[in-house]
Amino acid sequence: MTLFVLLLLPVLIRLGYWQLEREAEKRDLQQLYEERQSSAPLPISGVDWSDKDIGWSRIQAEGYYETEYNFLLDNRIQSGQVGYEVLTPFRTDYGVLLINRGWIAAGPRREILPSIETPEDKAVIEATIYIPDGELMMFGEETLSGEQWPKRIQQVHLARMSEALGEKLIPARLRLSAGSAGELSIDWQTVNMQPEVHRGYAIQWFLMAAALVVLFVFFSFRRKEKPNE
Repeated sequence: MTLFVLLLLPVLIRLGYWQLEREAEKRDLQQLYEERQSSAPLPISGVDWSDKDIGWSRIQAEGYYETEYNFLLDNRIQSGQVGYEVLTPFRTDYGVLLINRGWIAAGPRREILPSIETPEDKAVIEATIYIPDGELMMFGEETLSGEQWPKRIQQVHLARMSEALGEKLIPARLRLSAGSAGELSIDWQTVNMQPEVHRGYAIQWFLMAAALVVLFVFFSFRRKEKPNE
């Protein structure tokens, strides 16, 4: 029993502190998001896509949507309804952006894909450079071969999507800003789990560690008392 406690107690405590670290990370991320969203959008001509510190910045671009090509990011839920997030290439003079235009409801049956309206005229859009907070784990590679569009996908993989399009995409994920041309149903979340949830998990781990110590002390005294009974 002593060996069990010595092995498990540090694990429980470490898990608690890890959740507190995740809480701090989420708070820092939300603060960064708010700061960069309050700044003026960067013109696409001045964006250094190799800069690793441009996440959550707003950009502005002029160009055209590739109306015949859409990717449907599967299993996206909004207001309790299942649907897709629609990702459409947006051609500019500085390269092709992959724009997440928001959510659209799924069809009545799995095999029926939704009809997607896409602006055909030249437009100026604003979008946010999105940094994913955890990704869906995939077992095996997703195939995007074939001529049929739109293509249903389980996760965003820019290299494979570039291959399906037959041209290189700018290496960034972008979420369309409200009010921009091509907007669908937008309800963006900065993180997939609020900071307060991590604190709740941390408290649970610490309580489990405390309970383990209490049980160890209780049963240790019980063993010592038995010879005197």
